[in-house]
Amino acid sequence: MAIQKTIEKDDLLSRVRVKEVLLFCLIALTAALANLPRESLEDYGINQDSLLAVLGCAIVIGLFFYLRFFFFLSVVLLILGANLDQHIADRFDISKVPLVLALVAMVGVSLINYVVRLIPTGLEPTPRERSPEGIRAMFYGIERGNLAYVQKVLAMNFDANLQHDNGYTPLAYAAMKGNLRMVEVLLRNGASAALTTREGDTPVELALRMGHSEIADMLRSARQLEQEKAQPQPA
Repeated sequence: MAIQKTIEKDDLLSRVRVKEVLLFCLIALTAALANLPRESLEDYGINQDSLLAVLGCAIVIGLFFYLRFFFFLSVVLLILGANLDQHIADRFDISKVPLVLALVAMVGVSLINYVVRLIPTGLEPTPRERSPEGIRAMFYGIERGNLAYVQKVLAMNFDANLQHDNGYTPLAYAAMKGNLRMVEVLLRNGASAALTTREGDTPVELALRMGHSEIADMLRSARQLEQEKAQPQPA
């Protein structure tokens, strides 16, 4: 089930990237056509006002769904300046050539950055290995209070959020055992304070049940931080 969710997430991200590229191409193509002389466009039966309307709609869509606000604002201002009526540009002594060059440069740099992000560098974070054996090794260290042993297991890039055969995650078990430093290490290595046991108990509930109030407070703070990070950030 977890593997299926990961695949579905990757497919969703791929679809989002395709939509971003298509929107970017639409904006770039429409902006380029809109800067052609009106007479040339009319020869091909293209209405410049319709092009500008399409360009405006595409930019608004980009603002709300894909593009960062200040990048969007810069592109809009440059496009508006590049499409100024020649009489208005002459009246305010505005040269359209630098605006067009700046727009081309900004779009070009953004495209280069997008392509660079797609190129593997070898520095990407490695997904943690979902190993039942790793979880059993963590439980062995938690049971004996051997912090160094658990740290060595975590250093082998094992996922600390899997359930043991008994239905507990390592964090839930450490919270129940009352080992504060063990809980800290697990949290620093990606253990989630929001996951429950097979019976539906959270690490916070287990810590409180066993009288470990300091650990419960730490887990509450960690869970709140997870929830804040999971919330969508405003553009």
